[in-house]
Amino acid sequence: MFKSKQFIIGIAVSLVFLAWALSKEDLGAVWQGILAAHYWALIPALALYFVGVWVRAVRWRILLKPIAPKVSLGKTFEVVVIGYMANDVLPARIGELVRAYVLSMREDVRKTATLATILVERIFDGLIMIGFAAVVVLIVTTMQSGALQTGPEHQLGTLLSERGGLLGVLAALLILALLVFVTIASSRSRAERAIGFTLRFVPGRLHERVEKLAGSFIDGLGSLRSASGLASVFGLSVVAWLFEAGMYYVLGTWGFDLRGFSGGPLPFYAYVLATAIANLSTLIPQAPGFIGVFDAIAKVVLVGAFGVASQPATSYVLVLHAALLIPISILGFVYLARESLSWRDLTNLEEQRLQASTQAHEMEGPLSDIELAQDGKLPTDEEVVSKDEAARSELRIHNQP
Repeated sequence: MFKSKQFIIGIAVSLVFLAWALSKEDLGAVWQGILAAHYWALIPALALYFVGVWVRAVRWRILLKPIAPKVSLGKTFEVVVIGYMANDVLPARIGELVRAYVLSMREDVRKTATLATILVERIFDGLIMIGFAAVVVLIVTTMQSGALQTGPEHQLGTLLSERGGLLGVLAALLILALLVFVTIASSRSRAERAIGFTLRFVPGRLHERVEKLAGSFIDGLGSLRSASGLASVFGLSVVAWLFEAGMYYVLGTWGFDLRGFSGGPLPFYAYVLATAIANLSTLIPQAPGFIGVFDAIAKVVLVGAFGVASQPATSYVLVLHAALLIPISILGFVYLARESLSWRDLTNLEEQRLQASTQAHEMEGPLSDIELAQDGKLPTDEEVVSKDEAARSELRIHNQP
């Protein structure tokens, strides 16, 4: 697992971004900033975060309804938390695949169908993040340009200020594209026609791969055929991310008293932009838990666009990242134990996924997981668990007198 090429690349990328985030900082001052924070703010901040996770579970329950109508909301929440934990401690975003396996073992749901719903989730999340960023860009370039800090040390603010007109038009187009996507997704025939048109421009072997993924995406849209289903998934996606942005805001305002270059508290939309861009950065190959990349990108938004002082911004993003990782990972391990699964089960799955990806000459990741599952190249539930049982049996035999 830890010898895979993708894992090594991810570690290297994370170290580079972490070094960038901490460069030119007085680490002693950063540590003092961490110690001086008001940690009571973590209580409302984490409450907002876990409500957001619950909203995501509700959304996934809606997407699963056509293929798993009997799965309870409580079970869905537990599996979502286990998936978050797996993404935080294991490489190559295996959390999505872990969710599919846990649901398959406990609720007898096909992994390919489950992965298709998770693909739809990820697409909605990406579009919502792009939409959030576009809305904030429109706000700061048309109504709140005074909130931006410009100058050599604030290149993001300078870019937004000097290219405000062009970026505003681009943001409006992105919002329009989001609405077009939602319209297309609401109809299977429209989705098939749109994908068929797009595939005309995809060459060679890539055509076949995109066609397979597109088919999974269409299957995952099963619950969005009705106006209520589409509105629910879209609305819940927005609400879930607003709750997470609320966590960023509460911790930044109440825990660290972050202030922009004008001296006033940062507006909520500044945290929304940080939420959007920092989470979009998770598409970059990186270490488990998005170490380094998340911290550097969130800091760039706060310092580079809104003029937050570098040292408190660094202290804040480090504590924020820890708050995003540690509590949900602990809860994920608790739920994993309740499912009678072990850490070795997860590492077995990752090792066999790596082996299957290597044999298929693919990079590990959610998209290749769907392809491998469609081709029957991923291990079965029994193979994942039986390998752990075999290891335990061997250990018992070895320990016998």
